[in-house]
Amino acid sequence: MAESEDFFDNLKEASNSLEMEHWSRETINHLLSNSQSIDVRILYIPTAMYALNPQSGNTPGKQRQRARADGKKRRAQLLQLLEELMFPTDGTEDEDFYGSDGNRKWNLLSVTLDLDDGSLKQHVGGYGDESLLFPEDDNAALTTWKPHIIYVEGGNTFWLQYCIEKGNYGSLIKNACITKNINDDDFASIYMGKSAGAIVAGRAVATATWKGWDDPSIVPGKGTYEDWIDSRGLEMLGDCSFFPHMSDDWVELVEEKKKNVLNRIDNDDDEEIKVICLREEDVCCVGGGRKRYFSIQSGPIPLP
Repeated sequence: MAESEDFFDNLKEASNSLEMEHWSRETINHLLSNSQSIDVRILYIPTAMYALNPQSGNTPGKQRQRARADGKKRRAQLLQLLEELMFPTDGTEDEDFYGSDGNRKWNLLSVTLDLDDGSLKQHVGGYGDESLLFPEDDNAALTTWKPHIIYVEGGNTFWLQYCIEKGNYGSLIKNACITKNINDDDFASIYMGKSAGAIVAGRAVATATWKGWDDPSIVPGKGTYEDWIDSRGLEMLGDCSFFPHMSDDWVELVEEKKKNVLNRIDNDDDEEIKVICLREEDVCCVGGGRKRYFSIQSGPIPLP
């Protein structure tokens, strides 16, 4: 699932909408498909927002300290939102959320993974022997730990893609989110990407160059926008790319770039270029062969 920057605020306002209720119930059924109760494992990846700003007057150490604090705050928002979706506070005891004994079916477990150095920090939700509840390293976090949700935070898209490639995380992330055989019990994580996290989920990372918001100079050897024109993302949706923070101001730019930039990555001038433009209130959900693209405020939107 890909989303734009103000997703948390917009989702809270629309949590009772029919489309969001349907999506939430579908997600819950997916998580509980093989169990009556579950530890919901959430892997939070804030790497994009950890990128240093060469123009900042603060030291690299101070920048990292502030970025980690901000990442911790944003993760807390995510966990709070999941709590509100999973555990109703209106006094009802919905069977999707509570067992016959009245106890909650859920326990949220979360850990933060930085793709820059592979570190795991900020374990939340543990009880008993935490060594049995949390992954031992970055590889396990994306494989044997089997996270239910992989949440990739927004920030500097180029730094995020660089760290994905540097640590060879691309195949691990993609494999974690793909069910190889729909007829068996193969597990698949839910990918949630915000802003930069949405862009790298698509085919072309080049959409991050269009508005000129992200600074590529922090990446060794790829310090200009031109260096990123041919770069491919995770290609979660095949030939579809993402352009977040869409508004009426960018309509002409998007059409121009679709014609002049993305052809270089597709190598076929006759092929239709597919770009999913996400406004701040938009979400693109993909489940198996089904794709749903909708506005939290106004409902379903046709996919390109």
